[in-house]
Amino acid sequence: MNYTTKSTLLIILTLTIASLFSSCDDQVTDPPNPNEEELITSVELTFTDTSSKEQFIFKFADTDGDGGNAPIQTDTIHLTANTFYTLNIRFLDESSTTTEDITEEVKEEANEHLICYTLSGSSQFEITDKDDNGLNLGLAATVQTKDIETSTFTISLKHQPEIKDGSCDKGETDVEVSFQMEVK
Repeated sequence: MNYTTKSTLLIILTLTIASLFSSCDDQVTDPPNPNEEELITSVELTFTDTSSKEQFIFKFADTDGDGGNAPIQTDTIHLTANTFYTLNIRFLDESSTTTEDITEEVKEEANEHLICYTLSGSSQFEITDKDDNGLNLGLAATVQTKDIETSTFTISLKHQPEIKDGSCDKGETDVEVSFQMEVK
């Protein structure tokens, strides 16, 4: 073999061995979790009077998430007695300068999520949106206020991968917020 052929073979052999060693990595990285919980710092409720189309927005905000510092905003819901409203809910991460709308992820994973509502007064609500299996989702609802009263309105976002059956008793609670609701 001449010198050029030996040099070429040596270079090819060196590169092959180097690529084999560099591809062998002892670190094992876990694949990304498609169901990783997002930080939800804020819950925004938009009530729309079905007659006048007037909108009322109420918000809960705890910019550092659950625990840590106290919430910076918990609005009291003020609605009119004997009135029908549509309700739309948004879940947000406002922990940084850029707000992330987690609602989109909840919509995309509707078959794994359920928004549960608990109302202590006489007003009534009904969830109007469904997932692909015909089960309640809860990002949209109708609310009918009744008598003048003060009550508690609690919203829980449940994460229920592979166990969703419409029950609020199952799964993990991603966020739970209680608002005082005054109907006048």
